[in-house]
Amino acid sequence: MGDTLKLGFVLTVICVIAAGSLAKVYDVTSVIIKKNEKELDEKKRKEIIPQAAIFEERQVDGKPIYIGKDVEGKAIGSIFKIAPRGYAGPINAMIGVDNGGKILAVSITKLDQAETPGLGTKVTGPKFRDQFKGIEGNDLKLKKDGGSIDAITAATISSRAVANGVYEGIEWYKKAVASIQ
Repeated sequence: MGDTLKLGFVLTVICVIAAGSLAKVYDVTSVIIKKNEKELDEKKRKEIIPQAAIFEERQVDGKPIYIGKDVEGKAIGSIFKIAPRGYAGPINAMIGVDNGGKILAVSITKLDQAETPGLGTKVTGPKFRDQFKGIEGNDLKLKKDGGSIDAITAATISSRAVANGVYEGIEWYKKAVASIQ
């Protein structure tokens, strides 16, 4: 009985030390990870609206909208995030729109999703993403669903997730813009 208690105590001490070490590593790395994510988001925003000199963040319904402004301080477009559920999880994307609500760009990186390599990851490619530029309304759906977006062969779930996410994001954006003006 004494050996069992002794082993249990040693195992508990080892677990406490391991948990404390993991907590400390998390504290140190989480700051670095958040900093890197912020820098990546800033870089993506600049790629979506390259003419913008600054981006002003506003909160609508707890979600950020970034208003891109030129050097004179005039709003030239907005960016917001979506995260539709794809085949293997959420597909995080940024959508850039002009002042009229038309899509300037959709940005999805391979780091922002966990879709099937070689199939679902093709939603990150320009051939798929560029289909969204300049369109609106029901055209933002897949052709199979009555829209104008070509799905990626063998990745219909991922394609539909992005198309529906962009459509729903644009609808949310229209309501959000009405509330901040």
